[in-house]
Amino acid sequence: MHEPNPITLAAKASDEPEFRPIGVGPWEEEHPGEPRPDNPESPNYDARFSAELLDEGDQRNVLDRYRYWKVEAIKADLDSKGRHEFEVAVENWTHDFNIGSMVRTANAFTAKKVYIVGPHKWNRKGSLMT
Repeated sequence: MHEPNPITLAAKASDEPEFRPIGVGPWEEEHPGEPRPDNPESPNYDARFSAELLDEGDQRNVLDRYRYWKVEAIKADLDSKGRHEFEVAVENWTHDFNIGSMVRTANAFTAKKVYIVGPHKWNRKGSLMT
């Protein structure tokens, strides 16, 4: 076995947690005293907000402006800005390694289309929620 690299040793010695929390907590903790945006009687009512995410917090890897938003609302907002004209082609010539990641990335950058060249059998779990 080899010695850990000096950066790893320094990080472990710093007492920082190995995994930092991602995202935000429940709405009441993050915005005390502010009305919930999913309440129709609230002055900031916005149907794009998810009651579940407001209750439990949002640990998804999304831009801050999309925190607490429903997935459908995020997709609709991205689509309203228009799709880019570029298209992505992925060649599936040996196995489906990271095709799902390519599809997610293409969607994140609002690609017009994604083509899979070669066998169309691939694990679609990696592209879920896109």
